[in-house]
Amino acid sequence: MAFKFEWRANELCWGLWISSLLTGWLIILSSVLRSLLHLGGFVHLREEDLPETEDPLSAYFRSKAFSTKNVSNSRQFNSWVPVLAAAGILVIGGFTWFHFTFFHSVHGLLMSVFVSMEPEELFGPNGFINAGSNKILAYLIDNYWAMILATLMVRRSYIFSGNPGSNLKIIYQSVVRIHVFILLSAFLFFLVHFGIETYERVLLMILLFLFFFPFHLLRRGKTT
Repeated sequence: MAFKFEWRANELCWGLWISSLLTGWLIILSSVLRSLLHLGGFVHLREEDLPETEDPLSAYFRSKAFSTKNVSNSRQFNSWVPVLAAAGILVIGGFTWFHFTFFHSVHGLLMSVFVSMEPEELFGPNGFINAGSNKILAYLIDNYWAMILATLMVRRSYIFSGNPGSNLKIIYQSVVRIHVFILLSAFLFFLVHFGIETYERVLLMILLFLFFFPFHLLRRGKTT
């Protein structure tokens, strides 16, 4: 589809950037909200979403949801442990939000140099760093809303289910891929000598491979 509709690598990269950012924000909010609702006893996480060996917080949630079913909800708030757990959830969520957003901001600065696109006042070398974030987000959402919706649909399982802690780790997969792509785009800049079209075609192939190659199928071949 990218070749058929002549999508340029820089345009596709910015579309993936905004899709990753907005989807990541939604997953962070969902993970925090689902954890707090579970802790308060309003909506329990499923047992399969809380593996015993995942992390201490999951083990605590598991004990509350599946080992104390006969304990009244009022008794769950008589201890200071749930209060500390709720505070820890909010701190982890806030830190992840800041850290995740910071990485995308740095990537945006690098992309404005190596994979800049029109309009230059928003996505050029001197544009991204000086433009307001609201203008940047509004432009990208207006032009890449279809890609954003498709990403949300693909990642809906991380929004509505799964282990909240693991979901916070999964959102960084796209961060790593964007980072690798930016490094390769800088390393392969010499291809401009053979023409800008050659450079963009190579970058497009790399971008499509990093984001859409089914790496998970390779892991399925391992015997258990």
